[in-house]
Amino acid sequence: MLTIRCIGHTCFYQISDIVRLFTGIIPTEKDGCILSDVPYSATIESISEGPRVVTRLVEGFPELSPEDRSIETVPELPVSREVKRQLYILLSKMLEVHYPWGSLTGIRPTQVAGEVEKAEDLSRIYNVREDKAELAFLTHQEEERILSDSKEESLHIYIGIPFCPSRCAYCSFVAQEAPKKRDLLPSYVDAVLSELDLVLPNITHPIETLYIGGGTPTVLDEALFERFITGVFSHPELKDVKEVTVEAGRPDTITEAKLQTLRKAGITRICINPQTLCDATLLRVGRKHTAKDFEDAFQLARKMGFAVINTDLIAGLPKETPEEFCDSLSRIIELGPENITVHSLSKKRRSDLSREEIVMLQKEDLSKMEKMLTFASSVLSKAGYVPYYLYKQKDTLGGHENVGYQKGNTGCLYNVAMMGDKRSVLSFGAGGMSKRIFPSDGQVRIERCPCVKEPTQYIRSIEEIAQKKIRFFE
Repeated sequence: MLTIRCIGHTCFYQISDIVRLFTGIIPTEKDGCILSDVPYSATIESISEGPRVVTRLVEGFPELSPEDRSIETVPELPVSREVKRQLYILLSKMLEVHYPWGSLTGIRPTQVAGEVEKAEDLSRIYNVREDKAELAFLTHQEEERILSDSKEESLHIYIGIPFCPSRCAYCSFVAQEAPKKRDLLPSYVDAVLSELDLVLPNITHPIETLYIGGGTPTVLDEALFERFITGVFSHPELKDVKEVTVEAGRPDTITEAKLQTLRKAGITRICINPQTLCDATLLRVGRKHTAKDFEDAFQLARKMGFAVINTDLIAGLPKETPEEFCDSLSRIIELGPENITVHSLSKKRRSDLSREEIVMLQKEDLSKMEKMLTFASSVLSKAGYVPYYLYKQKDTLGGHENVGYQKGNTGCLYNVAMMGDKRSVLSFGAGGMSKRIFPSDGQVRIERCPCVKEPTQYIRSIEEIAQKKIRFFE
């Protein structure tokens, strides 16, 4: 049992994030302590006395020297960040594991990068590895450049189609398998269009972008997809947005008729996401298409005039080797998409391993991801791509990140606005999360308005859902 006593502060959430990073286990809170049921025993005290914080190992891990058992304070940090920093340093010494983002466990490292003067400060203060610090600093600058052409009061629209042709083995999104819900799809499309009818006329914020995502929007059959797209763009509020993106997503859902529907609507930005071009991996993770299916869909989209195509790859898919990942990325670069997004797989660690097994697994994970992501960063830079947005997820393999790369000034404004919590988002469809951003005196206040996740419940509750969103954006 790992026990961390919190003395003079209540930074339980921040401590839990660090413990989860090292163990893969969500700890519990009891009587002022953080408890984690892991296969090694230690007691740590985290003491806050005003601006001073000291984290120390009280018992366990006798191999640590006296000078390594206590961590001193960096004065400029608030207590919540300082507790995380100190606990990260101590656990990394205890377990002999170091993560590329150090004590930055939040999903938006670029926000922290915007608070410092240079990339080296991220390494000095938060123990971020030098290459990741540089990545965060450069990406933050590009995010700010993209946002400079966006009004602070602007609104960014998301429409979700939470259905896929099959469920990928690694997926954690709220998505239904369309073949099992085929009879529900027309009613769901009607419900989304009704929600748009009810809400959009009451919105006074200027709408800058529209993103249609999923699931897989192109899972709809050709006639229903045309009805959906035509219905969306029948709203005058959406006719003059500066950017529209549609996730065509799974290559096995793309047809020439569906692409033609998008082109008739004036859409030139789409996503076609293979995740890997290794057919054995695709079969293993439950994606019912081949690498050739992706390449054929990509070439068809390019032939039909789509000017900006994004492709997603996932590093760390089950049993995929670094060589297979690198081959996939090289082949995609040869196709020349304007945007390439490289994701790191999220993976929960087993809790029934010995301490030695956990440490070894973490080292193997880190080694595997390092080869993939180091190659990605290098080869994409040589090919003329630059990072334009970045975020992290909890339980990511090796503690790594997801990065969107662009060639030229083709980055997706919606991605930057939504992920950076810099602009308000109005979300339509089941499982969507709307949010309002209230900047004030250098600080940002965020309010969120969730929508029901289950599609059937969503269909039944459209009037109530719409009124809730109208009130939220008054």
